[in-house]
Amino acid sequence: MPSTDRSVANAALIDASAAFMAAAQRQQTLYDLSADYVEILDLMESGETDEALELRLNQLAGRIAQKAEAIAGLVTHLNGIAGMRRAEADRLRTRAQSDEAAADRLKAYLLRHMREIGQDRIETTRYTLAIRQNPPSVAVLEEMLIPKDFIKTVVTESIDKRKILEHVKQTGEVPDGVDIVRTTRLDIR
Repeated sequence: MPSTDRSVANAALIDASAAFMAAAQRQQTLYDLSADYVEILDLMESGETDEALELRLNQLAGRIAQKAEAIAGLVTHLNGIAGMRRAEADRLRTRAQSDEAAADRLKAYLLRHMREIGQDRIETTRYTLAIRQNPPSVAVLEEMLIPKDFIKTVVTESIDKRKILEHVKQTGEVPDGVDIVRTTRLDIR
């Protein structure tokens, strides 16, 4: 093999190796990148400063930004899919309610006509239709006439968190039994 061919092969091997290493570095997780970033910051704070550390810090910051951008894009994509699925679920729920209402109307239609012709039971090859008695139920005609023994009192209590926040904003006092918490969130625009 002539030396020029060997040089070209070696250059191609070096280029392929560099491309592989670059791809491997791109595959680092955000967790790994953040850990490396903090490690370099710690080294710089301990007094070890040189251009190589600053260059590596800048490279990591760029890769963290790229990774964060890719993750933000994925979050946006997943939120879009979730919205479409929610809309589809609402559409299917509406159709299911419509189908159930149509089925109820058809059952009432069958029941009415079976009663009109005096037929309590119809058997077909696929179905047996039969008029049955429902279990007893109570129809309230006049609430005022019902004895107190049959009236159930339901009391529910809930904490008015908005009222507590308004009180804290106005007075600066935090009521006993609560703590005002301020959390953070990630905003992607």
